[in-house]
Amino acid sequence: MKTQSTLLLIIIMAIFCSCRASNTEEQTSGAPVLEGPYLGMKPPGDVPELFAPGIVSSVFWEHSGAVFTPDGKELFWSRAINEGRTPRIIVVLHMKQENGVWSQPELAPFNLATYNHINSISPDGTRLYFFSAQGEQPSKAWVVDKTEKGWGEPRLLRLNTIDNPGSVVNEVHEARSGNLYLSGPLDTMPGGRGIVRSRFVDGKYQEYESLGPNVNFPHKGPYTNHSPTVDPDERFVIFVSRRPGGFGTQDLYVSYRQPDDTWGPAINLGPKINTIGAGNSWPQLSPDGRFLFFTSTIKPYSDNDIYEKKYTYAELIKIQESIMNGWGNIYWVDTSFIERLRPMDNK
Repeated sequence: MKTQSTLLLIIIMAIFCSCRASNTEEQTSGAPVLEGPYLGMKPPGDVPELFAPGIVSSVFWEHSGAVFTPDGKELFWSRAINEGRTPRIIVVLHMKQENGVWSQPELAPFNLATYNHINSISPDGTRLYFFSAQGEQPSKAWVVDKTEKGWGEPRLLRLNTIDNPGSVVNEVHEARSGNLYLSGPLDTMPGGRGIVRSRFVDGKYQEYESLGPNVNFPHKGPYTNHSPTVDPDERFVIFVSRRPGGFGTQDLYVSYRQPDDTWGPAINLGPKINTIGAGNSWPQLSPDGRFLFFTSTIKPYSDNDIYEKKYTYAELIKIQESIMNGWGNIYWVDTSFIERLRPMDNK
């Protein structure tokens, strides 16, 4: 696996370096020194703000939320570097704080295939989860252990190899209890997938449990529920849904765990968050629980603008080469909404 991973990294690096080289050079030349928590960015309020523009949010498509280690000194996220092309290349990027200063983005050492999507890091910081896919093959969930020398070699997650053979799972999040929350098999959902939990009992993952009809909205339409991020103590789960009544093509929702271990009504995070772009996805909680990171796509112009506003070619090129070119970016927002939206009977 080591040789295969190394060869793949060489190929990806070659594409990464050549793809939009002028923009990359523009962003990295004279790069600012980044110090302090969250790359030294000013914390947002209750209205989402672009996270680290020109460093994390870029002219490329950011394909995950920002995933920090519990100590806040390492950052991972996924980026599509040749969106719309074949093969589609999505890589996990990595930044690290050393002597108080953040490094520039580099490829994470565990990229495996042409599609690599960071999921989460365990609350104790010892395990990193991601999923990968090659071509038309189903995605597989992997785990990487933290060692004294750094992050080790990826290994297939037991959940979809030994304990549940043949299953396809992704978007894995671990709670402090060891329970895993993920997108996985669910017979009652369109496409046979939904948000499920696997309890960790006596060193073994148990059968999948649906988070119930409030989260896995029962319907006949093509709506999906996916990308759960769970509070480390399992008090609530934030996820993505296309159910009716949202503000965009897909919105972020929160559901609170009830005293009887069921999950309460799915509550939309509201217009301040869910009107940022056309569709929000990949929510991630910061290690201290103060912030929510997520991706959103904002179209730089409407379908009619190109005719009504009479853009020049130069203006269109400028838009395409800007961070706000319509690809996905990473946003962050204060999590004060969690207590504000919590139902009174759950406080």
